[in-house]
Amino acid sequence: MKKNLFALDGKVALVTGGSRGLGYGMACGLADHGALVVLNGRVPDTLEARRREIEARGGKAAVASFDVCDRKAADAAIADIERRYGSLDILINNAAWGVPHDLFETTDDEWRSVLDVALDSCFRLSRSAARGMVKRGWGRIVNISSINTRISRGTNTAYVTGKTGLEGLTRGLAVELASKGVTVNAIAPGYMETEINDDFKADPPRYEWIRNRTPMKRWGQWDEIAGAAIYLSSDASAFVTGHVLVVDGGMSIAI
Repeated sequence: MKKNLFALDGKVALVTGGSRGLGYGMACGLADHGALVVLNGRVPDTLEARRREIEARGGKAAVASFDVCDRKAADAAIADIERRYGSLDILINNAAWGVPHDLFETTDDEWRSVLDVALDSCFRLSRSAARGMVKRGWGRIVNISSINTRISRGTNTAYVTGKTGLEGLTRGLAVELASKGVTVNAIAPGYMETEINDDFKADPPRYEWIRNRTPMKRWGQWDEIAGAAIYLSSDASAFVTGHVLVVDGGMSIAI
């Protein structure tokens, strides 16, 4: 048995949406455990600032600025990571967004754009990254789902649909890749205090309702799914695949 099952020394990880919030928290955690973390996002200056922060912590980081919905750019970025660093061992599909509109307000274009980010891009990135992983006989794909696949709320249907589909993608890819040394799992965060939830902060009654609805009586913090990401990216989870790890402070089990 390895002395440290959570060690990621020598591994290269790509984290989409890695410039802020949960993506940045997971990137910091992976870097703290030895991985070279490639931060993805669409704003190069922000990514560079985050890269410097991780390196100031003693970690190793690089930048890959591209839109996950741009198929050619995404494929080129993964090829560049393979060429530059020798491998891409871990893919964290984290980028996502939603539209706060109800059924009648949501346009076809908004619906399609949410699913393109939350689901379609994850399929394409996983397919591209898995080629090298299968060739080397080792890989980890971690999809970031949501507690809203279990307990939904209104004006969030496109996001809920995309994340629910992502859990189906997780199971399907897990079965396909299990015998090839590649595991595919998901993390379903609860309500976390990140930029994507700033609208709740601006509405104290809703913010407090979420806090009180959570058995731990608080919102999750930006770095509190890092441990789950480290586990699912490491040899500690070698016999775990197709699993959705819920990190929600108990919200989904409470009435």
